[in-house]
Amino acid sequence: MSRLTSFTALLPGLALVALLTAAASVLSTLPGLRVFGALGLALLLGLALRGLLRLPASIGPGAGYAARTLLRLGVVLLGVRLNFVLFAQAGMRVLLLDLAVMAVGLLSMTWLARRLGLPRGLGLAVAVGSSICGASAIAAAAPVIAADEDEVSVAVAVCSLLGTAGVIGYSLLALPLHLSAQRYGLMTGSTLHEIAQVLAAGAAQGGQALDFAMLTKLTRVALLAPVLLLLGALLARKAAGGRPTRARAPLLPPFLVGFLLVGVVSSTGRLPEPLTAHLQTASLLLTAASMAGIGLGVDFAVLRRLGGPALGVGGLGFGLLLLVAFVGTR
Repeated sequence: MSRLTSFTALLPGLALVALLTAAASVLSTLPGLRVFGALGLALLLGLALRGLLRLPASIGPGAGYAARTLLRLGVVLLGVRLNFVLFAQAGMRVLLLDLAVMAVGLLSMTWLARRLGLPRGLGLAVAVGSSICGASAIAAAAPVIAADEDEVSVAVAVCSLLGTAGVIGYSLLALPLHLSAQRYGLMTGSTLHEIAQVLAAGAAQGGQALDFAMLTKLTRVALLAPVLLLLGALLARKAAGGRPTRARAPLLPPFLVGFLLVGVVSSTGRLPEPLTAHLQTASLLLTAASMAGIGLGVDFAVLRRLGGPALGVGGLGFGLLLLVAFVGTR
């Protein structure tokens, strides 16, 4: 009976989350909104509802469940997007470019965040999202870096806004900067936040540019797994005061183990294409639902206090990524 009561308490919030997720999925197919992606739109819809309406307390449990439990389930299935074989296929130029962009992004943005007094979780969330794959990376990294729901919402909003501005900027500057299709594709794939943004920007300059852009971007996505492992190890060591210990290292969080296992299986190519497509859709819906839940529970006082500095960190960091990509593709 207690389990039934608990599930019943979740229903109002989960129903609203499902409605917002469905709306975000539909809106993400529209040309003008496609660059935001379903995750960014789900977060924005949740934020809008939270800000415009006085939501009943019964929404809270279900929204919180989506923000935490559904997030972890979505991250596990996100592993189907990993393809470690790309490391061999991409070639050293693409791999080195991605590694340089990611290293500069992670180091510079975490440093800038500390200088501006941002919470560590928020600084790392902005850095991971900007350096790898936007909202998906933030969702996967949030439990590892101990970012709370308000910090996740701010980071996702920052990456969505900057990535959208990046798509417009690339499209306008490609001709004045005399970027070849190959160079343009390498730059967009290595710097833009979301896959949807890379698709939009790459397609604007033709098929060859899009091919290079997607190869570069998907290589960055595949690097998410080792980055999470490295971040988890570094944060665990820092929490222990940097002292080496002979005690057994803590186990990886179960969701991260699942994420890696799904990625390994997906990389073998043994999953049937229909199953892979269904798993990708399920991952998208679950992570979008978690973003809607996060938006419904956000504290607007935190958003007002941290939004500006976080946007500054993300904007300066994005500028550095563009510089690295511009120099690295000459």
